[in-house]
Amino acid sequence: VTVDRMLSWGFTSFGNWVDPMFYQLNRFPYFANGWIIGDFKTVSSGNDYWAPLPDPFDPLFGERAYATVRQIAAEVQDNPWCIGVFIDNEKSWGMMGSVASQYGIVINTLARSDDDSPTKARFTRWLKSRHGDIESLNSAWRTDYESWDVLSAGIEVSNHPDAMIADFSALLELYAEEYFRIVAGAVDQLMPNHMYLGARFADWGMTPELRAAAARHVDVMSYNFYREGISDVFWGFLADIDMPSIIGEFHNGALDSGLLNPGLIHAESQEDRGRKYAEYVNSALEHPHFVGTHWFQYIDSPLTGRALDGENYNVGFVSVTDQPYEPLVDAAKEVNAKLYERRYGAD
Repeated sequence: VTVDRMLSWGFTSFGNWVDPMFYQLNRFPYFANGWIIGDFKTVSSGNDYWAPLPDPFDPLFGERAYATVRQIAAEVQDNPWCIGVFIDNEKSWGMMGSVASQYGIVINTLARSDDDSPTKARFTRWLKSRHGDIESLNSAWRTDYESWDVLSAGIEVSNHPDAMIADFSALLELYAEEYFRIVAGAVDQLMPNHMYLGARFADWGMTPELRAAAARHVDVMSYNFYREGISDVFWGFLADIDMPSIIGEFHNGALDSGLLNPGLIHAESQEDRGRKYAEYVNSALEHPHFVGTHWFQYIDSPLTGRALDGENYNVGFVSVTDQPYEPLVDAAKEVNAKLYERRYGAD
């Protein structure tokens, strides 16, 4: 029934979180997904909204990355209906606004000892290579460390001269490069016929350094963006990256459903949900770098909240009793029927 609905409503693929039970139906394109979990060491951005960040310089992280992709590959079985794979989701890599929020991974990692953190040890090696001697580092950073041993043991930084910020930027990109290099390598080796669509950046959890590193390794950039549409003001960086991009999540909801929370984007009614859906998807269609949008999610949250965190949103195309929200469905049908005409013209 679900696949029949997707076809009837004009959708072109299942997005992230689709159950593996759909992987071998051979009726509808889909994107597979996985999480890299394990006992590898971690680092912190200072936010860590969902969880601490992986330490990609810990060899165990690489082992777990390959184990994750190996499991996905076993589920997908090289099925041609699988377009590609998302690995991980909405990590708190950092956010713009201040030195501390953008470079939290670097600042917090520098406070640790080399022995405690593989990423910290890699940062120390990079700084030694960059500056040569401690006097050069002190001159650039306006610090007075007695030796590299002080840095290796862990340092706290408060003032941030331009040269220090430049080094922070390079270190953050070094960190991100290792993460995406490892994951992309696993996908290339174990799922060579499928695209790697990155880690689904949240707008509150990405920086230019993360995007630059990801763009060197992914096939498509992915972003979860909960707003009313795609605006040129926020997305100006896409021209610099010049990569195909996909929206991994967006939604809206209303209180007239009977649920107590409309979701992250509020609509006035079910009819307004349909209007907002059309506005969002059409705004993505009009942006040359976007190749698709995925809605989150197919079914409403439970009234009493989902087990993970109590989320109880009216964000489904269907209710928990499997009743479609007709105004939203009708809007999707209308938009989906004109996807290619709107993007490429009537010809």
